[in-house]
Amino acid sequence: MKIGFADYYLDNWHANYYPGFMREAMVKYGYDGVLTCAYAFKDCENGMTNKEWSRKQHIRLAESMEEMIESVDAIMVIAADNSAWHEEVCRLPLSSGKPVFVDKTFARDVETGKRMFAWAKQHNTPIMSTSAQRFCSSIINYLEREKGNTKFMSTVGPHDLSNYAVHQFEPIVAVMGTGIKRVKAFCVGSNVTQLIMDYGDGRMASFTQTPNPYAEFNFMVSDGEKGERLDSSDYYVNTMKAILDFFETGISPVRQEETIEVLALIDAARTARQNPDVWQKVDR
Repeated sequence: MKIGFADYYLDNWHANYYPGFMREAMVKYGYDGVLTCAYAFKDCENGMTNKEWSRKQHIRLAESMEEMIESVDAIMVIAADNSAWHEEVCRLPLSSGKPVFVDKTFARDVETGKRMFAWAKQHNTPIMSTSAQRFCSSIINYLEREKGNTKFMSTVGPHDLSNYAVHQFEPIVAVMGTGIKRVKAFCVGSNVTQLIMDYGDGRMASFTQTPNPYAEFNFMVSDGEKGERLDSSDYYVNTMKAILDFFETGISPVRQEETIEVLALIDAARTARQNPDVWQKVDR
């Protein structure tokens, strides 16, 4: 299985580390795969050029997106810190008919995400997107034991809504499911986001995001009587395994409805952040 990389520019954290994580998963789980080709729209302005990145990663640099797509069996669209460009970077991969993984955050908003899914469906292209936090071993193990029993979940994490909110919303959706009705923000500081989410059936979730880049992700869950902490660790190779399974089968472990739910929550959080202490409807 030949795997290609598509990006906005290639010298970024995810593109720098995902090849190693992917190769580790291939060895650990016995996948017959290889990273063979990459293409990006531009060079990094303050880092390695695409040619330098390709030499370092031992991955051939294609002259065009079309050339990269033609030469591989499956495609990873990265651009994790440039998700506003995902629709453009994805346009040719999603018309290829080959399995395409799109890194977080899938799209800039719900409407863009819907267009991308519709474009992929039009071209019979299997598609998957996820936050790596979804595949924490603690969350996987918890869901095997308690799926459907969670009444409350709280999350804490770093950075801001623009590119890291997905790492808290995705675990909430993975554990508690889709269907959040409304979101409310509490104004506790100009750079802090604190939210409460209401499913409308007695289930609730909370979200606190601080700009401190070293704040650790933390997940707490409860069935209403007992609770436990789910640690944020041991997830990158798990994520690569899920992606490789998807590349082999064309079946995503993350439903489209869940990805759209995450985008809808980010959209609602943006509005709620500007209108604290007022419930905002979650529109999908």
